[in-house]
Amino acid sequence: MKRKNPLRRILLGTAATVAGVVALLALKQPAGGGQNVAGPPAGQAPPVAATAPQGAGGGQTLTGDVVDTQYGPVQVSVTMSGGKVTAAQAVKTPNSGPRSEQIAKDSIPQLNQQAVSAAKVDTVSGATYTSEGYSKSLQSALDKAGTQ
Repeated sequence: MKRKNPLRRILLGTAATVAGVVALLALKQPAGGGQNVAGPPAGQAPPVAATAPQGAGGGQTLTGDVVDTQYGPVQVSVTMSGGKVTAAQAVKTPNSGPRSEQIAKDSIPQLNQQAVSAAKVDTVSGATYTSEGYSKSLQSALDKAGTQ
């Protein structure tokens, strides 16, 4: 019985992997400066921030400055009541491609939660630019309220 050459299998597997990587890198990135995650369709009310605690009533809603990051703009909106942040929501998130969208999708909920529960927003691992942009926009919203 004839034995198959293992070196041939290795070379074919490597060539197929390289071809797949080249094809993925050749895909065009979608154009766009940022994903507007808070823009409701015309005629609909804006979405409620997912991080708002139960019973968090009205309050003052402030929107921070748009902060441009390497992967797109970040903008944060906060609701304040009694001098405390009761809700936080990213209005714009980076959208330079599928990877940056996934990073924003994973990191923004953590950042929103930190903005409500802590005095300091920590950097989310793997989302450094998004976290830094989020922090700067959050700080500008807090500055508008006269709170630091």
